[in-house]
Amino acid sequence: MNNSEDLKPKLESWLKKEGYPLEMKVASAIRKYTNFDVRQGWHYQDPETKSSREIDVVATASEVRGIAEINFVFECKGTKKPWVLFTSEDAAEGYHRLSAFGIFSKLSHSAISSAIFKDGHESKFEKAKNIPWFWKDERVGYSISQAFEGNKDTPYVGTLSSVKASMWLQKNSLWQSAEHRNHAISFPVVVTSSPLFECFIDKKGNHVLHPINHGFLFFSQHIEGFSHTCVSIVNESYIEDFVKECDVVASEMYKLLSTSLDEEWDDFIGDSGDKNT
Repeated sequence: MNNSEDLKPKLESWLKKEGYPLEMKVASAIRKYTNFDVRQGWHYQDPETKSSREIDVVATASEVRGIAEINFVFECKGTKKPWVLFTSEDAAEGYHRLSAFGIFSKLSHSAISSAIFKDGHESKFEKAKNIPWFWKDERVGYSISQAFEGNKDTPYVGTLSSVKASMWLQKNSLWQSAEHRNHAISFPVVVTSSPLFECFIDKKGNHVLHPINHGFLFFSQHIEGFSHTCVSIVNESYIEDFVKECDVVASEMYKLLSTSLDEEWDDFIGDSGDKNT
C-alpha cells in the first residue's frame, strides 16, 4: 500500500472532524434549491477584535439594482456529541418580532415594519403569515449546550461567529459595492451534524426532552450596537428543507421591500440625472 492509500482514511476522518463535508453539503443544497449566490470559506472582520475570521457559507439573495441584499450566514459544526436546546415560551417575550427574526439595516427594518405593522393586526397577519420563522409561536431557546464530555462551548462559538458575520454584512456587501445598498437583511444559522434535542418544562412541571431537526436560539449579547436576534439551529438531516425555507423567506422579504426599493431607486435615478445636467 502506498503513502496515498495510507493517508486516505486518516484524511477522511480529519475532514469529518473539521466539518468540511457538512459545509460542502450545505453549499450544494443551496445551489440545488435556490438561485442564491453562494460563497464558501468567506472572511469577515470581527467587530470586537477587528481581526479577520472565516465563516463557512454565505448565501445571498441579491437585488438586480444593487440596492438590497438578503444574506443567510451559515456556520457548520461537524460534531458528534448531542446538542441540547433549552427552550421556554417566553424566551423572546417583549422583544420586537423583527429584531427576533433577523438582523436588519436601519432602512430595511423601517421598510419591513411599515409594510407589516402599519395596517392593524388582521392585515399584519395576512402579510406575514407566509413568512417562515416569523411568528415563532412555539418555544424559543434561551440556552444551548453540547452534552457529555468534549468542547461544550462549540454551539456558542458557532452562534457567535454566525452573528458577527451577519453584523458585518450590514455595512459590507459580499458581492458588490455597498455604497448604494441601504437595504440589508442577514439571518444567522448554525448547522450541526450532532443529534439535536429540545429540553423544556411542561405545564405540569415535568421536564421534557425530545429530538428536533430545527430550533431557534434567542441570542442576546451587546456587540457594537447589536443586542439580540434569533439564530436558527439546524440539524444536518434538515438542511434541504431549511434551504427551501430560506428561499421562501427571501422571496417574501423582497415582496415587502418592493415599494421602498422602487421609491429609493426612483430617487437615486433622479439624483443621478440632476448631477448630469
